[in-house]
Amino acid sequence: MLMFTSEDHRRVASGEITVTWRLWKYAHVKAGKTYATNFAFGGAIVVEDVREVPAGEITDADAHEAGQPDATALIEYARSHTGRPVSPDTILYRVRFHFESEAPPKLEYSLEEVSKRLARLDRASRTGPWTLQTLRLIEENPGVVSRELALEIDVPRPDFKLNVRKLKHLGLTLSLPVGYELTELGQTYIDLAGEA
Repeated sequence: MLMFTSEDHRRVASGEITVTWRLWKYAHVKAGKTYATNFAFGGAIVVEDVREVPAGEITDADAHEAGQPDATALIEYARSHTGRPVSPDTILYRVRFHFESEAPPKLEYSLEEVSKRLARLDRASRTGPWTLQTLRLIEENPGVVSRELALEIDVPRPDFKLNVRKLKHLGLTLSLPVGYELTELGQTYIDLAGEA
């Protein structure tokens, strides 16, 4: 999901902004997919193109296209979402999109319901809260075999796989041929948890 500031909602909806830049560890959206917005008036973002660009190659023209005054302001805008430092070699993601007034079908669970269910899973655990840690681990390591992920957080592999199945049941993760990745709902939950 692409989050926008309330100041940019109107500009995105009117088509004034059709490009945004993000400082991500990996692309959180995919070309050709449609994502619900965080706009009070609804709608959806259709992603047309996603490209990796080193920060040192970003130009003022890139910034103007994204509604920013210059390259420095654009990089600071992208950096402000995560607070991570940016060097000329740091990869930023250029996302080209368009707005549609019709939102995609609603997800099976709302974010509020997901939060409640995850809190229940954490409370029921004999080893303490695990849901957010596991989601973040998958976010940072898509496509990594479960054995390695389980070792990373010192959880027996069978327990780890059972936990991931619980997250999958809520629509937060997908199984890949090797390892896992977050769904759109899972990524949205992670993004909002990071802002909390």
